[in-house]
Amino acid sequence: MFNKKQKLVTTVTALTLGCGFTFGLTPAFADSTKVSANNTHVHSIQNQEQEQEQEPFTGYVISIENNYLVVAATPTKDEALTYQHDWWDLVSQNKILRVPVSDSENYKLGEKLNVYAVGWTASLPPIAVMPTIEKLTQ
Repeated sequence: MFNKKQKLVTTVTALTLGCGFTFGLTPAFADSTKVSANNTHVHSIQNQEQEQEQEPFTGYVISIENNYLVVAATPTKDEALTYQHDWWDLVSQNKILRVPVSDSENYKLGEKLNVYAVGWTASLPPIAVMPTIEKLTQ
C-alpha cells in the first residue's frame, strides 16, 4: 500500500511536527541556567505598580443614586452643583466619575472627595473599580 519512501516521509513529518510542538515552546537558544539582564519578572512589575502613587479623582458629590455617587471634578462646589441635574456635559470632558458605595456609607451633596481606584470601566461615564474614598474638609 505505502512504499518505503512514503513511510519514511510520513515518519519524518510526524517526528518533526511532534518535536516541533513539544520543544517549540522554548526557543532553541534559551539557556535555563542564565537569566537575561533584560528580563523583568512579574513580581517586580507588581512591586513597581504598588510603589507608584495613585492619582486621585478629586471632585464634589453631585448625585447619590442606587448605591452610586456621581462625582464632578470642578474647581468649586457651586459650579459642581450647577451640573447636578444635567452632568452629561461634563462626561465628554472626563470630569465625571461614578463611584459605587455601600448603604452604610453616608455622603452628602456638595461633599468634596478624593477617589482612589484600581481602575475605571470603559463606560460613559466611567465607574471606579474597587474605590477608596477620602472625604476632604474644606
